Amino acid sequence: MHHELLIIGAGAAGLAAAVTAKDLGIDAAILERNDKIGKKILMTGDGRCNLTNESTAIDAEDEMADLSRKFHCNQAGFPMSVLQQFGIRQTIDFFFGLGLPLTTLKEGMMYPMSLQAASVLDIFQLALEDRNVPVIFNTKVEDIIVQAEHPRFTVVCKTTIDEVEEQSVYTSDYLFLCAGGLTAPSAGTDGSGYTLAGRLGHTLIETTPSIVQLKVQYAHMKQLSGIKLQGKAHVNVNGEVVRSEAGEIHFAEYGLSGPAILQISREAAYHLARRDAVTVTVDLMPGRTEEELVDFMETHWGIFGHRAVVDSFIGILHKKLVPVLLKEAGIDEQPYLLCQDLSWKTKKKFYRLLKHWEFKVTDTNGFTNAHATAGGIDTTELVEGTLESKRVPGLYLAGEVMDVDGDFGGYNLQWAWSSGYVAATALAKQISEGAKTK
Repeated sequence: MHHELLIIGAGAAGLAAAVTAKDLGIDAAILERNDKIGKKILMTGDGRCNLTNESTAIDAEDEMADLSRKFHCNQAGFPMSVLQQFGIRQTIDFFFGLGLPLTTLKEGMMYPMSLQAASVLDIFQLALEDRNVPVIFNTKVEDIIVQAEHPRFTVVCKTTIDEVEEQSVYTSDYLFLCAGGLTAPSAGTDGSGYTLAGRLGHTLIETTPSIVQLKVQYAHMKQLSGIKLQGKAHVNVNGEVVRSEAGEIHFAEYGLSGPAILQISREAAYHLARRDAVTVTVDLMPGRTEEELVDFMETHWGIFGHRAVVDSFIGILHKKLVPVLLKEAGIDEQPYLLCQDLSWKTKKKFYRLLKHWEFKVTDTNGFTNAHATAGGIDTTELVEGTLESKRVPGLYLAGEVMDVDGDFGGYNLQWAWSSGYVAATALAKQISEGAKTK
């Protein structure tokens, strides 16, 4: 079967590309290995689908600089060449045009008004049906053959029907590779897009999990498990701070999680892969400087000097934290030591722990639990601003398959929508200009 455009993958990027391409008059079809579209979308935003962030607006140079820090790529500036074409305003309009109004919750995170990820899939399903875009399910791409003559691409697949695998072949003039990265393998993202791109001459930049929980080596993690608190986390590499984020921090038996940890996890994973020494320091009182903390605690202990140290933290720290802090400070064998009897040496241990509690990072929770893949196909091999391959004319990449990933908070889905849209509009322009020259 022949189509003008074949799109490999019915994830976020592939869906945005298919709808846009059809609206621009391109005969498009999608090849999808799963039995339904957008499986990974259902897993985003705690089932609510955090599909973008208000801070992706670009009205001034300072906003562009701030946004560029939210996206990561070995080729500086590459993500901006796409996001400037399709940012937050275009995203809001795009979904409104499909019948999906958005709403904003905390920290600029935007969701469907229903707060249900299923709404996003339902709207895309309707959009594909309205446009008569075929989606060929249960079809895994095995190989791509590039020819000089028409048709340019022959896509060899395995299609499963009633648990029976059959070979199927499709042809197209243009091809979009939107096969995703390595995160959420249960949704069908197994890195096959990297293999396909590699066979076509593209280079893979080493991949690591991003927006992922961190495993730490610490004797008392079991006691800390279940604690959630507002703090600030710093990731340190070979003793130097490389990134800091404030927000909620979760303690688990395996290690650390929560928004603040997820934001710094990319740097931790990247340097762990290079066998650097990685630690995370947690600031339990980010609202106070070290001097202010000392003044606060000295005053507190001075007023309540008659109380036991273990009781002096009531109302200040999470109750489950206190026994562990006492162990770290070396006074756990003296549970009823009075505040007035604390030595300056012990007080300094407390001050250090409250502002710089250090945990050795040993690993991440892997791609299975990660929200994004860092690394991917080298963007220097793509045309900046169109996403067409420099190696294979007519081949475009979109979404997580390339070396672009964003921070926690809707930025990765924004990249998917933006790259899918830009690839489709660039192709439509190429087709139009080609027709004019004939």
